[in-house]
Amino acid sequence: MFLHSGRNAGVFIGATVTFILACVFFAARIISRFGIVKRPGWDDYTIILAWILAFGMSTAIAFGASKGLGLHKESIQTSWVYPLLVSRYVAVVLFHPTLMVTKSSILLLYLSIAHYPQKFLRIGSYVTLAIVLVGGSVLTFITAFQCSPVQAAYNLTIQNSRCIAIETINLASVPVNIATDLAILILPIPVLTTLPLPMRRKTILILSFVLGVIFVIVVDVARIYYVQLAISSMGQLVSTGPSIHSLEYFYDGSLALLWSAVEVNVAIVCACVPTLKPLVKRWMPKAREKRAHGDTVNILRPPSSSQAGSVDIRRHKGGPRYQQGSTKSQLTISSHLRPAAQTAENQEQKEIPMVCSATAADMEHALPSPQIESATYFGFITMERPKCMLDMGGLESVKYCTLVATILFLEGFLSVMLFAVNGKVLIIKNPIQVTGISSASYGGIVVGPFLGYYLLHHVGFKGTFVTALGVCCIGTLMFWPSGVLHSYPGFITSNVVVGIALALFDISATSFLTLCGPPQFTVSRVLVGQGVTLIGGTLSFLLSAKVFFAHMDTARSMIAIQWTYLVLTLSTALLGLLFYYVPLPEATDSDMRSRQQRLQMYPLQKLFSRIPVAFTTLALAVLAAFCSAGSLVCIRRYIGSFLSTISTSTQTSPNLAALDFNLVLTAMYTIGHFILAFLCLLIPPRLLLLFAFGCGIAFTALLVKPEFHSVNTAQYVVLFFGLFLGPIPNFCFAITLGGMGRWTKLAACLIEMGCGLGASASPFIMLALPKAPNSVQYSFVVVIVLFSTGALFPLYLNLVRASGPNGPPPAWRILGNVFQRN
Repeated sequence: MFLHSGRNAGVFIGATVTFILACVFFAARIISRFGIVKRPGWDDYTIILAWILAFGMSTAIAFGASKGLGLHKESIQTSWVYPLLVSRYVAVVLFHPTLMVTKSSILLLYLSIAHYPQKFLRIGSYVTLAIVLVGGSVLTFITAFQCSPVQAAYNLTIQNSRCIAIETINLASVPVNIATDLAILILPIPVLTTLPLPMRRKTILILSFVLGVIFVIVVDVARIYYVQLAISSMGQLVSTGPSIHSLEYFYDGSLALLWSAVEVNVAIVCACVPTLKPLVKRWMPKAREKRAHGDTVNILRPPSSSQAGSVDIRRHKGGPRYQQGSTKSQLTISSHLRPAAQTAENQEQKEIPMVCSATAADMEHALPSPQIESATYFGFITMERPKCMLDMGGLESVKYCTLVATILFLEGFLSVMLFAVNGKVLIIKNPIQVTGISSASYGGIVVGPFLGYYLLHHVGFKGTFVTALGVCCIGTLMFWPSGVLHSYPGFITSNVVVGIALALFDISATSFLTLCGPPQFTVSRVLVGQGVTLIGGTLSFLLSAKVFFAHMDTARSMIAIQWTYLVLTLSTALLGLLFYYVPLPEATDSDMRSRQQRLQMYPLQKLFSRIPVAFTTLALAVLAAFCSAGSLVCIRRYIGSFLSTISTSTQTSPNLAALDFNLVLTAMYTIGHFILAFLCLLIPPRLLLLFAFGCGIAFTALLVKPEFHSVNTAQYVVLFFGLFLGPIPNFCFAITLGGMGRWTKLAACLIEMGCGLGASASPFIMLALPKAPNSVQYSFVVVIVLFSTGALFPLYLNLVRASGPNGPPPAWRILGNVFQRN
C-alpha cells in the first residue's frame, strides 16, 4: 500500500479510524444484547447489516486512498484509474443503504420502547421509518444505476454512455437526511424527560443522546459542504454524460467521500451507545450491587413472558394516574421485589437496553404527585399550570406575550429573508416569474387559515405554534433541492409551504395577544407584537443585504442561500422543541362564551334590523385587510420603478440607494407600529385607523400626480407616509379581534385569508398597467382604489357605535380613576 502525505493520507486515516471506532461500539453492543441480555430485537439485527455495509464502504474508500484518492490528476498512475473508479462507485452506492439501515435500527429501537402509549413516539417513528426506507431505497436505486450502461460508472472507455450527475442528486436528497435526523433527535425527548430517574442520571442520559444525534447532523452538514465544493470547483451543478469528467475529481471529491464514511460510522456509534448499559454494569460491580437492592421499574421494554408478576397500572382501577400537561404517562411496574441475594447474572439477563431502570425510591422522587392538579410536569421541573388567559391581568400576561413575541420575531425574520432569497434566485427570467415567486408565499397565507382554524380548535395555541414551526422546517428544507436542481416550480412550492407556516404564526400569535391580558389594551398589545415582527424583518433585511447575500452574482450564491435556509431550519426545530415544553395559557370557546364582558362591541344588535353587528364588522374588516395588504405589497413592489422615473425626469440622483431605501422603509414601518400602539392609549383606535387610511389615499394621490422637483423629495415623502401606512393591516386585525369574543379564532383566520388574497392578487393587476401609454405612476390608481375601498371599515366603526368600544382610551380611564380616588 502506497500513501502520499496530505489529503490522500488523511482520507485513509479518517475512514479507517472512524470504522475501527464503530467496530468497538458494535462489538460492545453485540456482547451486551446477545451475550448478557440474551434478548436481541430487530434493531440489533439491522445494526449488524448496517455494520456489514459500513465495512464495505469504509474498505472501498481506504482502498481508493491507496490508489490515489485525494491526489491531483498528475499524481495518479494510469494503472490506478480503473480500481480507483471501482472503489469510488462501490463507496457511493453503499452510502445510502448504510445510512438507511442504521437509521432504521434506531427507529426500530424507538418502536420497541413505544409499546406503551407514547403515541407521539410510536406514530412519529413509523412515519419517519417509512420516509427513511422509501427515500433510502430510491436513492440507492438511482445511485446504483446512475449510468447507462451501468459499467460506464467505473469504466471510462465505454463510448456513448449517459450518466446522471450523482453528486447533484445527493445534494437534492439533503432535506430527507436532515429531516430524518431531526426526527430521530426530537421523537424520544418527550419520553426521556419523563423517565422515573434521579435528576443527575436523567440529565446525563438526555445530554448524551442529544449531543450524539447533533454530532451526526454536524457531520452530515460537513459532508454536504464538501460535496458542494467539489461540484462547484468542477463546474458540474447539473450534467449528463460520463460519470467522471476529469481525474481531478478524485482530489476535489475525496473529502466528500471521507465525510460520507465518517457519517455512517458515527451513526453506527450513536445507534449502539443506548444499548450498552448491561455491559457497563458488568464492568462496574458496585453499580450492580446497588441495583440488587430495591424494586425495578422497567419503562422502555414490555415485560417478558417470564415476568409473571408484572402488572400494568393502566388496567389497575386503583392505580395512580400521572400527567404531563394533558398527556398521561403510563408505566409498567414490576410488582414483586427482587431479593438482595439475587445474582447479578440473573439481573443482567432481565436488564433493558437503555439507561431506563430506576429503583422504586427513585420513582417516587422522579414522578409528580398525582394530586397536584395545578402543576405541569416536564421531567426536569414542575411548573405551575397557567390559568385561563382571559382571566390574566396586565403583569401576568407580559411574560407569556413576550414568549409569543419570539414567534413573531421569527416570522418577520423568515418572511423578509424569503423575499431576499427570491431576489437572488438566478433562474427567474421575466417579470411575471418575479411576481409569481413573490406572490407564492402569499398564496400559502390564503391556504394556511384553513389549517389554522382546525388547529386552534383542536390542539390550542401551543399545538398550533409547534405545528407552524414544523411546517416552517419542511418549507425551508424544500428550498434545498429546488436550488440544487434550479427548479422554478420547486421554488414556488417551497414558498407556498413557508407561506402556510407564516399564516399559522400570524393567526395563532395575533389571537393569543388579543386574548391574553386586559381587553382595553388589546390594540396596543397586538401592534407592539407586530412591531416585534418588523424588528425581525428589519434585522433580516440588514443581514441579507449587507452580510449574507452581498456581492453574489454567480451560481455560488445559491450555495450561500441554501446554507441560510438550513440554519433557519435547525433554529426553527430547536424553537419548536422549546415551545413543546413551555406551558402556555389557553382559551377555549366555552371560556370565551362565558366571559362576554370582554367584548368591546354589542354583537346582539343588528344593522338595518337584519344583519348582526359582529358579522358586519368582520366582513368589512376582511375587506379592509384585503385592500390594505394589497396596497402595501403594490407599493413595495413598484415604488422602485416610480422613483427611477422621477430620477430620470428631474435628472437628480437619490441620496439613498434602492437597497438602503427599502431598509429604511422597513424601519419606518416598524416605528409606525410602536407610535400607533402608544397613541391608542390616548386616542380612540377607530379614529387613528381612519386617519391612517386617509394618509394612504393622500399618499397615492401624490404618486399619481407627482409634483416632485427631485427624487430625494419623493423618497422622503414615501418614508414619512410609511409611518402610518405600514401598520394598517395589523391595525385592522387588532381592532376587529378585540370585539369578536368566541369568534376570535375564526375572525383571525378570515382576516389573514383576506390579507393573503390581497397581497397575492394585487401585484398582478399592477403588472399589466405600466404597459399602457401613460407612465408608471398611473398604475398607482389601483392603490388609490384599494385604500378608498378599505376606508369603509373605519368609517363604519365611527358611524356605527355598537361595532366597537365607546369608552375613553385607557390612559384617560386611568387618569379618571386617579382623580376620583383623590
